[in-house]
Amino acid sequence: MDRAISLGKPMLRVSVAPHILQKITTSNLMYNTLIALVPALLAGIYFFGFAALKLALICMVTAVACEAGMQGLTGRKLAIKNGSGLLLGLLFALICSPEIPWWTAVAGTAIAVILGREIYGGLGNNPFNPVLVGWAVARISWSDHMTTWIMPEPLFGLEPGGYIEYPPLEVIRVDGLEALVDLPWLDLFIGNVPGTIGTVSVAAVLIGGIYLLARRIITWHVPVSFLASAWLFGLIFWLIDPETYANPTIYILSGWMVLGAFFLATDKGTVPVTGPGMIIFGIGCGLITMIIRYWGGFVDGVAFAILLMNATTPLLDRVRPRVYGRVKEVA
Repeated sequence: MDRAISLGKPMLRVSVAPHILQKITTSNLMYNTLIALVPALLAGIYFFGFAALKLALICMVTAVACEAGMQGLTGRKLAIKNGSGLLLGLLFALICSPEIPWWTAVAGTAIAVILGREIYGGLGNNPFNPVLVGWAVARISWSDHMTTWIMPEPLFGLEPGGYIEYPPLEVIRVDGLEALVDLPWLDLFIGNVPGTIGTVSVAAVLIGGIYLLARRIITWHVPVSFLASAWLFGLIFWLIDPETYANPTIYILSGWMVLGAFFLATDKGTVPVTGPGMIIFGIGCGLITMIIRYWGGFVDGVAFAILLMNATTPLLDRVRPRVYGRVKEVA
């Protein structure tokens, strides 16, 4: 309802909430996020060669095709131009090793689109992050293919990182902290280590994350609370037993932590909408990730931590800021 009340000049417009006018559209959100992921993709190509680009293209084409197919089957309006399928496919590729078979990438991406999102009614209706749903199914179903790692071979400039033969978190779990003594932290930061295409280079992911913050595509609440809670949790155990637990900064620079904080945990529709709710959500993601990394059966834990916290989003949406000016009820 929108009606004008004449009070002389000027006219007073009265309408129902919301009263915030923004130019942000679904396409704007998706394509800005795609732009933010370009540095991570370029870093993956730089360290792992054009197999990384090939995998990204396979996943993106598969995602758009499955999205169009499901929308057609369910009689919904075709909405592949908004970029959501491209983003889902690229994110799935970035959390995979460039060495996975093409059919594994296709199957995982299709599961992400069909079972992770479209079966619920499409974009915005899914309760869980669809990318992580597809990855979790693929990881459990084809574990050997999803955990095949190759050594980084920079296309130019840098010497290949040869300090470790598999991702740092697996080195800690299998070989102990001593195996990372000689690993330069700079290699961890720039991505000169084995790992998945889009997570090895923390520097590249941070560039994209800062872009999202600057464009107000995401807010600081989830990334900061995610990373801070994980680091503080790791700090406590490192101070208690430094021979068993690594420096907490290593855990931040290894695995999916930074990509998860900026790009996966901030997925629209699966994250709380209020500031306090987002902070609690991020803290939960950070703590569960570290618990899985320390004592769980999976090496990383970011994917499962986010999926578990997605289940709490409806409850966390009830966490609202205090309303000022309301008269307190007295019994």
